[in-house]
Amino acid sequence: MLHFGEEPPISGSRGSGAVFFEGCSLRCCFCQNFSVSRGESAAGIKMDAEVLADAYINLESKGAHNINLVTAGHFIPTIAESITIAKDKGLKIPFVMNSGGYENVSSLQILEGLVDIYMPDLKFYSPVLSRKLCMAPDYFEVATKAIEEMYRQTGPVVLDGDGLMKRGVIVRHLMLPGKLFDTKKVLDYLCDTFGNNIYISLMNQYTPFDYKYPDMRLPEFLQRKLPQNTYDCAADYLSNKGQYNAFIQEDASGDELLPEFK
Repeated sequence: MLHFGEEPPISGSRGSGAVFFEGCSLRCCFCQNFSVSRGESAAGIKMDAEVLADAYINLESKGAHNINLVTAGHFIPTIAESITIAKDKGLKIPFVMNSGGYENVSSLQILEGLVDIYMPDLKFYSPVLSRKLCMAPDYFEVATKAIEEMYRQTGPVVLDGDGLMKRGVIVRHLMLPGKLFDTKKVLDYLCDTFGNNIYISLMNQYTPFDYKYPDMRLPEFLQRKLPQNTYDCAADYLSNKGQYNAFIQEDASGDELLPEFK
């Protein structure tokens, strides 16, 4: 699909060519795309590398500014093959790897020279929190190593003359209710490590859902939306850190950004 809900240098005016992959390396209890991450989307079809490459080329023909591979980390060998095929067939637009951040460095190294833009999450700082919410107490350690590898491959952000991203890293952080301290620690790491060589996207669109999976029962603090004043505090904190390459969202920008899978 052409996706218009990404950050401006990715969606641009014509949309990002998003390809959503079923499954996920995490089990976040608050997942907003759980029909896809749990492999139960009615829209899912099987594709080999050749068919995937043709899907990319079709999206390019529709005007996509880039090819946006959403949660594709567990298919990296096939992804690498499909990108090579698409480029051999003449595809010119950048490839974006859109990730939850919980990736192996050795897997990411397969994509070196193939992926132009990385768009990972950095969800949590606290191992107690990441254990509770996605059963991954080592999340911060794994994700930061992955992000450092992504940055090593792409270098600082490069934009074209229209303000569209050609290379670089955008790190997303979805704020959670009651976890402002954790957010500040995430922002400290990103600003202190990369500064304005990357974009930081601070997101306020957390939305509580009623889930059908036993491991997706929300703890009490997640059974509400993020208070706007908490988000404003984090946005001010990010600004005070000197980060001008950043995106923030306006009040109540959550529900309409959630893609529907039918």
